[in-house]
Amino acid sequence: MIISAMEKMKWTILSQKQTESWSLEEASRSFGTDQAGSEVTFYPPTQQDLGSSTSSDSGSEGCAVLQGSPVTETSPYSKVVKEDCKCDFGDFVILELGELNEVTETCRCCYSPSKSVTHEPDFNSAEVLARELLQVFQKCWVLANVQLPGSLMAASSLVVNEEHIQKDFNSTTESIQEIPFKSRIRGAEDWVPPRFQIIFNVHPPLKRDLVVVAQNFFCAGCGTPIELKFVKRLRYCNYLGKYFCESCHSYAESCIPARILMMWDFRKYYVSNFSKQLLDSIWHQPIFNLLSISHSLYSKAKELDKVKDIQEQLFHIKKLLKTCRFAHSTMKAFEQLPRHLSDELYLFSLEDLVRTKKGLLAPLLKHVLKVSLMHVADCELCQGKGFICEFCQSTAVIFPFQTTTCRRCSACRACYHKQCFQSSGCPRCARIIARRRLLESLPSVAT
Repeated sequence: MIISAMEKMKWTILSQKQTESWSLEEASRSFGTDQAGSEVTFYPPTQQDLGSSTSSDSGSEGCAVLQGSPVTETSPYSKVVKEDCKCDFGDFVILELGELNEVTETCRCCYSPSKSVTHEPDFNSAEVLARELLQVFQKCWVLANVQLPGSLMAASSLVVNEEHIQKDFNSTTESIQEIPFKSRIRGAEDWVPPRFQIIFNVHPPLKRDLVVVAQNFFCAGCGTPIELKFVKRLRYCNYLGKYFCESCHSYAESCIPARILMMWDFRKYYVSNFSKQLLDSIWHQPIFNLLSISHSLYSKAKELDKVKDIQEQLFHIKKLLKTCRFAHSTMKAFEQLPRHLSDELYLFSLEDLVRTKKGLLAPLLKHVLKVSLMHVADCELCQGKGFICEFCQSTAVIFPFQTTTCRRCSACRACYHKQCFQSSGCPRCARIIARRRLLESLPSVAT
């Protein structure tokens, strides 16, 4: 990035100098005689051309040189191009960068900016520079294997075997790739910038010196080398478990997801700027499935266990209300809740867990559940979709969302009372098995 910025400054200074010299030459020409067809018009490079081209060491790159009409006046700029190209052309015509894409045959040392890679001005990226260099190498390699014609007439009749050239180039690149090298995509060998990741383990307390030595005496955020006498000034990030410099750590505070999920600890700890941005970005995202991450947390937190029971009832009753055409007003009550609380089981966000700890989530869930139960009790369509316990033959209609008193068969999904249910003697499963056996015996009877 530094090299790119310096080259851009160099290019700007050269462009300003060339613009001044061109304006003086045009002013002097206005007093002379018109020489039609023999003068060469020079255009200073625009800002758009400057942004779309890669950094160069001189102003001669980006120009194409072809044989053409004789030139009476040659500027110092054209002399530089002539010396750089080192081609045996008698006369030269200088083309600006915009016209270079229309030229089909150019000299070996000329360079045309690629159209496939576009980036904004003042955008510095090592990956973009590497891609540009690879494309320039490919173009120069292809041109090196093609002999330029002596005239433009011969250029129009030149036929190039592109498939053969592309095959040779691919074989050359494959042989180059066989050379062993170390690819360093992120950071360097001694330092790697922190990546966006969710950490579910609590970092054990370690001595500062041990952690800094494990970091190779680099700041974990920016990779700045830290001298031994400044180690005590480093600041610890409780989320990543690493030390940061003062620029990367501003003593921001946040709750640590691992401490909430493992120890139900909602105290705020000091985190780095990177960790603060990361935790703020996932604050409202439902990415914590407590059943798979920390199932024992329900036994540790009573308020969370209450929310779990209400959530299970809302999950089943919402499925029932979606099938009822009279439940439009009742379904609007679910808009007060985040969708994942009623659509998915055991799925929470950091905000949901904090609201649960403060006692704000459970009353809201109870209110929505109460409105839903009132609709099911008064709706004939919903009552018709309930179940009758076939064990006790009670006339009371039961539903799957009554998790405290009812239980569902895992095979046929029928609903029964908990005290009546026997998994070995489910009446509905027995009917299904008998019907299947009857259907299997019918073909044998017909034959």
